[in-house]
Amino acid sequence: MQISLALDLALTSPEDYYIEGQGSLLQCVLTPGDPYMPLPNEEIIARVTKQVLALFPSSQGLEVTWSSVVKIGQSLYREAPGKDPFRPDQKTPVKNFFLAGSYTKQDYIDSMEGATLSGRQASAYICDAGEELVGLRKKLAAQDSGEYAKAANTTDELSLV
Repeated sequence: MQISLALDLALTSPEDYYIEGQGSLLQCVLTPGDPYMPLPNEEIIARVTKQVLALFPSSQGLEVTWSSVVKIGQSLYREAPGKDPFRPDQKTPVKNFFLAGSYTKQDYIDSMEGATLSGRQASAYICDAGEELVGLRKKLAAQDSGEYAKAANTTDELSLV
């Protein structure tokens, strides 16, 4: 089993997930997920619990009080040789259309770090396109003001019967 992401939501997002006396709330992502899809949820929980206890020595003696399994087979990419060319770049062939997310080309597996790096890369492309985007914004604003003026001079042809 490979846990590609494990985070304690009680620590990373305490305002949303920390409850006094309740302990940790772990979110774990398994990749690739194919081997786990046919397994019953209880088996997946048992395997994850065993690995968490092995990975985090401070968890020894703790017990799982609640768990949930979400199976989404197509939500993560498969880490395997030759797959990187299929990950899209942050700058797309579509003019002024940029992508950000952990699935795009960057050096980390599907993770928060990868998503953050991808966002930084996308913002760099947006900054590089700055002058062009400012020109586009001015053009759209001029169109909008022209359409607004045209609409303001139009008389209402509807009447009450």
